[in-house]
Amino acid sequence: MAKKIVLAAAFLLAVIVVAGCSSGNTIAGGAVATEKDIYEPANLSNQAIDNTTSTINTTINTTLSATEQENTKTEEFKFGHYSIVSTQHNISLSLDDFKHEIKSGYWGKIIEITVTVLNKGNNPFKPKVIVLLYDEKDFKEDWLKPKAEIGFDVTALNIGEHITKQAIVNIPFDDINITKNFKLILVDAADAGNKPIAVVENEFTPIK
Repeated sequence: MAKKIVLAAAFLLAVIVVAGCSSGNTIAGGAVATEKDIYEPANLSNQAIDNTTSTINTTINTTLSATEQENTKTEEFKFGHYSIVSTQHNISLSLDDFKHEIKSGYWGKIIEITVTVLNKGNNPFKPKVIVLLYDEKDFKEDWLKPKAEIGFDVTALNIGEHITKQAIVNIPFDDINITKNFKLILVDAADAGNKPIAVVENEFTPIK
């Protein structure tokens, strides 16, 4: 008899436990409630992953941005291998190329001059190049007479900048078998006195 009472009590306890569990997992209308406790940790984990991914992407983008900025830095300018360069007070003028034509057995002319100016000095300036051309038969007072002026399409050449100009000129000369002295003088266009900043000199014989 005692055994039957124990079994009955165990059965009743089991029914109460089942009923209690069932009651805790139902909401009005009999639907089973979502077990939020199970999924919330997963959601928190996903959020942590998203935050980590965002941090990694930000780091990558920052690194790429720094690399791009490094790559866009202007490389140090170098003059051409055949350029004739003169530098004074960290400002350089170079004669990169020039062309001349022989028009007859007596005369010819320079038709094109390519020059470069590099400013590594202390101040910006507006470059201008004065061209002189003479030979030993010319009067000395004519040696310093400008034969052409080369201007540049800038209001100022800033520190660290360079500019190249391929200028079309018309500088006639005679005695084509005599060596010519070809001189380029860099000045500041704003300087009325045309004080030389850098000077390049070259010699050429139109017909050897």
